[in-house]
Amino acid sequence: MPDDPTTPDPAGDGGNIDPPPPDSPGFGDPASIPSEDAERSAFRTIIADPAIRAIILVSFVTALGVGIVWPIIPLFARSFGVGYRGASVMVASFAFTRLIFDLVAGPLVDRHGERIMAALGVGIVGVSSLLTGLAPSFALAVAFRAAGGAGSSMYLAALFSYLVKVAPQHRVARTLSIFYASFNIGIIAGEPVGGLIAQRFGLASPLIFYAGLAFLAGLMFLRFIRDPQPERDPLPLSRAEASAEREMPGLRRIRLQALGLLKIRAFVTVITAVFVYSWLLSAVLDTLVPLFGRDRLGMSTVGIGGALAVAMTVELLVVYPAGSLVDRIGRKPVLIAAMIGLGISTASVGLVGTALAMAGVLALVGLSMALGDLPAISMLSDVAPGEDTGTAVGIYRFCTDLGMVVGPLVAGATATAFGFRAAFAIAACPVLVVLALAARTPETLARKRNGPDLPPITGRS
Repeated sequence: MPDDPTTPDPAGDGGNIDPPPPDSPGFGDPASIPSEDAERSAFRTIIADPAIRAIILVSFVTALGVGIVWPIIPLFARSFGVGYRGASVMVASFAFTRLIFDLVAGPLVDRHGERIMAALGVGIVGVSSLLTGLAPSFALAVAFRAAGGAGSSMYLAALFSYLVKVAPQHRVARTLSIFYASFNIGIIAGEPVGGLIAQRFGLASPLIFYAGLAFLAGLMFLRFIRDPQPERDPLPLSRAEASAEREMPGLRRIRLQALGLLKIRAFVTVITAVFVYSWLLSAVLDTLVPLFGRDRLGMSTVGIGGALAVAMTVELLVVYPAGSLVDRIGRKPVLIAAMIGLGISTASVGLVGTALAMAGVLALVGLSMALGDLPAISMLSDVAPGEDTGTAVGIYRFCTDLGMVVGPLVAGATATAFGFRAAFAIAACPVLVVLALAARTPETLARKRNGPDLPPITGRS
């Protein structure tokens, strides 16, 4: 198996070093925990992979555009004269369309490959953003913004399928943390830029800039990315079952794969956790924070973008150590700690009275975010099929976008009915469901097969 660390290096470059067997002396002892030098070596090995470098470059460009439009979407909606509910509809419309396409996008990636589907998807996002910025009415702006969700579904399904396939299990959280870091750097850079662009050229102008960056990202994906081969064998199904499923008609095979995944307790925990994570992200950071910052704290678009950048900066600083923690001590304990932190910190945002205090609480939100997303996607990589990852990724993305749709709608309705303080508190409540599920979910990190931290596998193109 490609993820078996004792398999000889297929490239013959000697980069694979056999670890001690699990029952050898010192295995799992404190002395066997990776040193700082070992962590730096693992980081360099991940970065040396040309496939990972290409993804980092493309994701940075895409995230730069996301950061540019992120702080202004609810304010752009309000510029048409609508209230908080209307603003939340525009925020949710993109994710709603993406939600509809998620379960279709996964199988399309399996059929046509990550490269083509990612480039096509991000191109659709670019056209949608351009038309949204030029829309003469609120209804058309919502429709054009929603249309971009289909392209985003294709792009993200391809991207996550690619990452799940190429990341070795014993380094999956750290590999994903580097990807998230590149994405966060783009968002951090884009948020204040988006505020400045909106202040100088109007609230529609960041959408036009985002369109140009989306087109650039599509061209870069076609130029630098190649369809990957999976790094691991299927875990939920035996080889015979997987082979039999691949011979079935497409819809029946997808249905059986989905039912098989939903019988796995860890997978149910994964999709619930990512639903709640995206609920909090869209309800709090995408919707409530910009509205609360402007209407209650009197902040400018630049100030709101800067406050959100604080959360993303903290997440950036913590995300790689968080990935190392997930790979070393397991997915479950980090997930539980992250959800507790997210619940407390997001509920606390509505209690602040100054812009500086909000930035401080958002720093705690960023810390919890860094810990919160990696355990779920790492669990997904532990249980997803090795070849046809599209169905697993499609369900994962569906639950992500379900949170993106429901979160802003609930946030807008509760802010209107009960005020901001109650809206932030209500947004944090679903964390309790994840904690209940996680407490009863077995750890998915395969320690005995991979060891606590094995030498990096090289020679992969």
